[in-house]
Amino acid sequence: MEARRSSLAVSLALLALSCGGSQSSKGSGTLTVLLKDAPAALDAAVVTITEVDLVGTAGTLVLSTEKVTTDLLTLANDTATLVDGVAVPAGTYSQLRFVITGGYISVGGTLYASSPTYEGLPEGAVVGGELRMPSYATSGLKIDLPGGAMTLGTSARILVVDFDVSRSFGHVAGHSGAWVMHPVVKASDVVTTGAR
Repeated sequence: MEARRSSLAVSLALLALSCGGSQSSKGSGTLTVLLKDAPAALDAAVVTITEVDLVGTAGTLVLSTEKVTTDLLTLANDTATLVDGVAVPAGTYSQLRFVITGGYISVGGTLYASSPTYEGLPEGAVVGGELRMPSYATSGLKIDLPGGAMTLGTSARILVVDFDVSRSFGHVAGHSGAWVMHPVVKASDVVTTGAR
């Protein structure tokens, strides 16, 4: 499934409009999570995210289980909305987690995939090598929040997650020819409204 893409400016404007016309549950705010990327020297860097979680002092809150497959390179000047205005109980949260179940990169015309049968591959694609994605389908990719923690009240907030593709993929040592994904990500917090 293709990720819904929108510019950050449009996302902020729509969120601001929607906040004016609806009320969240008492004692909760809303959270939107946007994904973006810095430019990289790859031809493609596709991942499938099947779950987005928010981890806090009260445990883990599942924000989304919608499957999103996106080429991270298209996000250098754009964003993909992974979570859109989900109600989140007031509290302190320290981490996001993305469950990433597959992916591929294209380097010099050769595809390196997490599996030869990865569903996100282009039709008729021939996989030339392996892309290792250690434990991201089980424990998830852990993303620390700005300042180590985010306290959410009744405001509507946006987290922008920057996935730095240029630093997130590299060759495996030795002669296997495989690549490995070690994501370099950074979350930035944007407060869009005051308390309601």
